Amino acid sequence: MKKKDLIEQLVSEIEMGKVKTLGIYGHGASGKSTFAQELYQALDSTKVNLLETDPYITSERHLVIPKQAPDQKVTACLPVAHELASLQRDILALQAGMDILTIDEPWKASEILSGAKPILIVEGMSVGFLPKELFDKTICFYADEETELKRRLARDTIMRNRDASFVLASHQMRREQYLRYYRQNESKADVLVDQSEDKFEVNMTRII
Repeated sequence: MKKKDLIEQLVSEIEMGKVKTLGIYGHGASGKSTFAQELYQALDSTKVNLLETDPYITSERHLVIPKQAPDQKVTACLPVAHELASLQRDILALQAGMDILTIDEPWKASEILSGAKPILIVEGMSVGFLPKELFDKTICFYADEETELKRRLARDTIMRNRDASFVLASHQMRREQYLRYYRQNESKADVLVDQSEDKFEVNMTRII
């Protein structure tokens, strides 16, 4: 199944009312954000909210360390790095028809998401740690180590103005924590997409 086919399938399921809340997650630089944006663009924006979860990653995670790797800092691969209760509250509010004000961040201004919109796409690593019952369908993206590093270098140096040496130095730690703490969340997804070597391979699908 190609990306275009999966997007068309999801648009059909959403327009038919089978999927009202969709969760999209995966490790850093796995391709989830790009896919979420492409899906959002394929839908009627007057009926869809896109809630990005990066602002729910706490800035205070430097105050704790992984128990099994005390020499490392906590990355977003650990649930302790996420404000999961706040995120779940906001998802439930939108599902109940209430408006929310998103968190203001330097890279994304705060905005009001309307509870009157019947469709909700939630995108970000945090989704992998939330109860699956919050979503009608979930999609998880992943990529091999080489692809992740290539994408992270391109994204973080250009879009986030980070030094390439910093990205390289932190990559191995991020990958280790992904393998130890985050990869186990992949099996919970209804759809699993491999984007290694810039391919798009759907290798698990549960029919809803």
